[in-house]
Amino acid sequence: MLEYHKQKEAVVTIAYIQVPREDASRFGIMNTDDDGRILEFDEKPKVPKSNKASMGIYIFDWAILKRYLIEDQTVSGSNNDFGKDILPRMLNNKERMYAYLFDGYWKDVGTIQSFFEANMDLLNDPPQLDLYDTQWRIYSRNPGKPPHYVSGESTVIRSIITEGCEIYGDVSRSVLFSGVYVGKGSKIIDSILMPNVKVGENTVIQNAIIGEDDVIGDNCRIGYGDEDINRCAPDIYKNGITVLGEGITVSSGVRIGKNVMIDKDVTDNRDIKSGECVMEEKRS
Repeated sequence: MLEYHKQKEAVVTIAYIQVPREDASRFGIMNTDDDGRILEFDEKPKVPKSNKASMGIYIFDWAILKRYLIEDQTVSGSNNDFGKDILPRMLNNKERMYAYLFDGYWKDVGTIQSFFEANMDLLNDPPQLDLYDTQWRIYSRNPGKPPHYVSGESTVIRSIITEGCEIYGDVSRSVLFSGVYVGKGSKIIDSILMPNVKVGENTVIQNAIIGEDDVIGDNCRIGYGDEDINRCAPDIYKNGITVLGEGITVSSGVRIGKNVMIDKDVTDNRDIKSGECVMEEKRS
């Protein structure tokens, strides 16, 4: 991309991917000529003119960018935003702006569905994004936990189990972040468990995202039943995925359906049907 930027003698180069038309309104969308020069840039248009979606990855000529940033501070009503202000102003001034097609793996995780898919993509064999690629190291904070433990009675199938996890049940096609505990007889299927989740015994979790520090009791069932779309946010919780916010406690024996959303820091001791939502301990 840097070589492309230099070759084009560009003021700014924007990496893009081609997305399905139905998803294009979620992105900054570009139109280009045959040489890749950007002719139009629309931030999340209601009616997209192309499917060239900005990845939010830019290479700028620093001196020129600095000038535009300083000028933007003096513009009344500016959002101080690249997509809404800086890039359109550069385009209006006919700066040399080019689009670079990125053909590697990239996933926007701005929706529940795309976040879920991005995690499930890691379980493909081989994965499009190889976490074990020594040429592309992962730079992030290490929790400093011991290696994960899987009991001799447990079964783990096509899953990622990270450090600090203790597994006494079965895990299938799931991603478990650090410090997760899964009790004896429990089954985790097609799910994402965030750090420090504790799951009791004989509990089944399927097609769910379980938030950080959640505590799930014994004999629970999460992600079962009808496919009813969530009544509070039908455009978000509609693909069968149940989402529990962080810091939630689910009492033993509770059953929670599909497309359910539970807000953070909620303690619930009742069954929740598919398509329901629980906000700040208020039943809605």
